[in-house]
Amino acid sequence: MSNYTLADAFTLFYNAKKAEGVRARTAQVYIINWGYFTDWIAEDCLINSITAAKIREYVTFMFDKTKFSNATDGRKSSDTLAAQTIITRLMTIKTIFNFLAGENYIPKNPVTKIKLPRYDRKEKITFTDDDVRKLIGSPNTDTPTGLRDRALMILLADGGFRIQEALRLTTELLDVKARCIHLPAWMNKNRKPRVVPLSQGTVSELLALINRNKTYFETEYIFLSKKGDPLKADRFRKSLNEYAIKVGVNPKLAYPHQFRSYFCTTYLLNGGDLFTLQRIVSHADIETTRSYVRVNDEHVRDQHTQFSPLVRLDLVPPTRS
Repeated sequence: MSNYTLADAFTLFYNAKKAEGVRARTAQVYIINWGYFTDWIAEDCLINSITAAKIREYVTFMFDKTKFSNATDGRKSSDTLAAQTIITRLMTIKTIFNFLAGENYIPKNPVTKIKLPRYDRKEKITFTDDDVRKLIGSPNTDTPTGLRDRALMILLADGGFRIQEALRLTTELLDVKARCIHLPAWMNKNRKPRVVPLSQGTVSELLALINRNKTYFETEYIFLSKKGDPLKADRFRKSLNEYAIKVGVNPKLAYPHQFRSYFCTTYLLNGGDLFTLQRIVSHADIETTRSYVRVNDEHVRDQHTQFSPLVRLDLVPPTRS
């Protein structure tokens, strides 16, 4: 019988994953989510004492727990944890116990019959075309900061980049003639190289920014702070929120990833195919890409008008727009 404590068992798992080369961010997620679980257990007991019933009890606890209930900085909320947050934490636990069982560190796997919770999926809400026009038009391009922010918003909306991917871009990755950006494997979440095509207007915006940067700084990075260092994501998030308030866009939507959601959603609405989109945005799972397949009410009405069998049979007059 195994005599590993929870701490011992996690060390075995963590060292194995580090040896496999998992990204630092993924490793940090393992640490944080396992910490939530062990804090709830409240003792460094033996790993063999963790049963399926105990894990289900933890899941129930998470569903009842309010946000910031353990915060020491005064933050309060009546909202409970989001279902996706609970699922992410449970997936970490399942991953760890599956590893321990697979390596024969424990005689019985308590997560074998543990299923991920079901929940009502909300439709993705993202920027409208008008929101994007307003946001891209809001920076003062007579200033270096405004020129940079406009170019960054255009890039995010045209290529569906993750914010960290965009901020790591250097001039050598931009292929002006081919109108694309070559992202090496180390920059991609799935560790595969990818090519992201760009519109000519986006390339022009980037070239204007690059030429401006060369006037003041010696750097290969495209998006810079006022001091010439690579721009930080938090700085851009704050600026984006300010732009949203300025032009009347919902500030709750104003975060960089919304440009990626906007790109995916409108790409499909405009007739782009699912598998090409998956390659452009580097989704490891096609189901992630498929989640952006949604249509607005106007699109539904237009499609119904065009393809209703009664209209085709001339049994009812076509709807006038």
